[in-house]
Amino acid sequence: MTTTISSRTTANANQGLADLYGAAVKSLSARNTGLQDIDAQIKRDDARLSTLGRLANVLDDVRSVAGTLAASGLKLATQVDGKVLDARITASGAAAGTHKIDVKQLAQAQQLVTIRVPTATTTIGSGAPTVVRIEAGGSTQTIRIGAPDNTPDGIAAAFKAAGIDAKLVSDDKGVALSLTSQPGAGNAMRIGVSGDPALQALLSYQPGTRGAVTQASAAQDAVVNVDGKTVTSGSNKLTGAIAGVTLDLKAKGAGTVTLAGDNTAIAKNVKAFADAVNALPGRLAALKTGDPASDRTLAQIQDQVTRLVGGVDPAALAAIGVSAKNGKLAVDAAKLDAAIAADPDRVAKLFANGGSGLADKVGAGIAQQLATGGTLAGQAAAVAKDRDTLADKKTQMTQAVNAQASSLVQQYANAGSNSLFGLMNGGRPMSAFDFLA
Repeated sequence: MTTTISSRTTANANQGLADLYGAAVKSLSARNTGLQDIDAQIKRDDARLSTLGRLANVLDDVRSVAGTLAASGLKLATQVDGKVLDARITASGAAAGTHKIDVKQLAQAQQLVTIRVPTATTTIGSGAPTVVRIEAGGSTQTIRIGAPDNTPDGIAAAFKAAGIDAKLVSDDKGVALSLTSQPGAGNAMRIGVSGDPALQALLSYQPGTRGAVTQASAAQDAVVNVDGKTVTSGSNKLTGAIAGVTLDLKAKGAGTVTLAGDNTAIAKNVKAFADAVNALPGRLAALKTGDPASDRTLAQIQDQVTRLVGGVDPAALAAIGVSAKNGKLAVDAAKLDAAIAADPDRVAKLFANGGSGLADKVGAGIAQQLATGGTLAGQAAAVAKDRDTLADKKTQMTQAVNAQASSLVQQYANAGSNSLFGLMNGGRPMSAFDFLA
């Protein structure tokens, strides 16, 4: 009986010191202005990376429309029979014809879910610096976690900041962390953890092993039969199966895709291009955050597109019912239809003509921005490098805070819970609890 009571007393004492350590880390971190400054800079970099990512998506939408016009020469249209897919002309080489499609399997993302903990703010482990490495798709993401972020909320935020699709799911039994990969079998995740044993136990995952993380759904490729040939894809966007055409897969089942020459498609394509260009200023304005660097990039992009749109002979455009002003295109539908009826090739070549048409130039200019080594990629790389440097500094400062907290708790343990020791606060003795006030 004495041994049992002694064991419980020791366990309670150890838990009390662990709780005191956690409270000390939280208090010292809150008072450390250096840590607060670094957190603010990391949030700034995260916001900039988010803006650059959304900007790339906006520009890619315009590039895709311009690329469709350039690839089809404006005169080739797609028709889809069935509800399992959509089809778009997105590259050169598209030719008239009918193609049979049978979608056997859609691409799917992997979903991993941890065991539940009581709440989103439950402290997990001691707060010791921990490194999480997620391997997926041939690359590795490194995430650093330490006090006070060793809670489900903090862990989810750290994963999101690293570009991982992470969210908390809750029910009456508690809160779990859910991680979702990109679609495709090649994007299945492996998670290695070093540092705090509690975080290691909660987050580690290797396929085929049992642990706190389970697989709710497996990553898989899309499988499609195109004209009798089986094709696989890591995403539900399939290119190359039909020359010059992108297939957007929506469901399992059969359908057909027909490509046919159609002069009436010219007016439709010109209108789609004008709509994409005209929507760009508003979409760029919606990305403004007040951050000078990000807003300056948005303004530079808009200036470039304005120059590209104005780079085609205005008289030639006016003759077919199109005018360019301040980076936008106005289309006189009746005049455009008349010009197409009179000379469809002349109209088409104003937009797609081996690199000299308006759609050619806009598409190429945006593609240059998006390319590896382009302006956006360079800016994203610079911001990511700065964020990594800040994260390393935060780790060092967090380690120093943790060491300070450990020292205070050790002094408390050595001195006894009712003793005062030589910590000074404004000239008066200070107990181990005073630094938490």
